[in-house]
Order: sequence, then C-alpha cells, then structure tokens
Amino acid sequence: MGLQEKKTAKAIEDQYVADYQKEINEIVGKEVPVTINWDTFELDFMKFVPSVCLQRLTDAFKEVCADDMGKEAVQETINSVAVYCIPNEGAEEKKELKIADGVFSLTACWGGHHSGYFPDIAIKEYLENNL
Repeated sequence: MGLQEKKTAKAIEDQYVADYQKEINEIVGKEVPVTINWDTFELDFMKFVPSVCLQRLTDAFKEVCADDMGKEAVQETINSVAVYCIPNEGAEEKKELKIADGVFSLTACWGGHHSGYFPDIAIKEYLENNL
C-alpha cells in the first residue's frame, strides 16, 4: 500500500470508522471490532467504505438486533467483523458473506458496480439465515 492509500485509509478511519464502530457496538450490545483490510482496496474504492460498506452493515445490524432474540444471536455468534475488497471484474460471482470462528467477513467490490457489493437487506437476510 502506497502513501496515498495509507493517507486515505487513515483519513477514513479518523473521520468515519470510529463513529460507525461506536454505533455498531451500541446496536449489538457488545464490543464487535470492525477491521477494514485496507490493503485489499484500490485507492478509488476506499472512499466508498463509509457509505457503501459500513452504513449497510450498520443498517443490517439495526434490523437483526431490533429484538432481543436477534441481538442475542448476534452477541453469541459474532465477535468481530472483517471487510475485504475484491476487484470489480467478476465481483458479482466472487462476493461473499461468511461467519466463521466468530468473525463475520464481508468480501465484495465496495466501490464498483452495485451488483458487486451487498445491500443492507442482503446482509440482514444472510445474518438471519446464518445465526
């Protein structure tokens, strides 16, 4: 990762990620660290992390954790979140949501065509079907 990418990642972390992290922790009712694997992102896609990735993740958690059963299921199953970015080409087929060993992984092209990333309803449905 070059200097420009490092500066962009730091700016997004400083300006947005902490607030989303706080909101997610409040929604879930426990600390759920969100790790953005910046080295998987192209520079042009980094700027989409707050609006396209973190907002959709937060909205999905709001829906799933709206009642005690959903909140409890998330608390018992998810200990952290990992975000990865894949190239736009072929992203629709390669994007993936996965829960394994307490980690909820979101792998998609967060800055490309809308078919390459997950809307909040898809994240919500995945969580509801896999918790």
